[in-house]
Amino acid sequence: MATTPKPSSVATDEEGIARRFWIKFRKESILALYTPFVVCLAAGNLPIETFRHYIAQDVHFLKAFAQAYELAEECADDDDAKVGISELRKNVLEELKMHDSFVQFVVGSHLAGMLETGM
Repeated sequence: MATTPKPSSVATDEEGIARRFWIKFRKESILALYTPFVVCLAAGNLPIETFRHYIAQDVHFLKAFAQAYELAEECADDDDAKVGISELRKNVLEELKMHDSFVQFVVGSHLAGMLETGM
């Protein structure tokens, strides 16, 4: 006879697998902190065009994730899964809003600079 796992044990299993992956890939996660992109970003000398490309690329992926989460939510049979997927999609949409705010700030700042210098 199969038993249904208790919610707390499911959460523990999920936390356990995340922890195992962080431990397993610790070296890779540390190395990622020292890529030229991250080092230049942290030092404040990342070329603006490189950063713009990063933002554009991130927006592309975030839109794809938002669409995938929407489709997954429609296909989910379990109400708890739908809530979880909806939360993931909401977080992605918030990230997209943050990117949009940043782009508006940068464009506005750039235009203001152009007006000040007469360009």
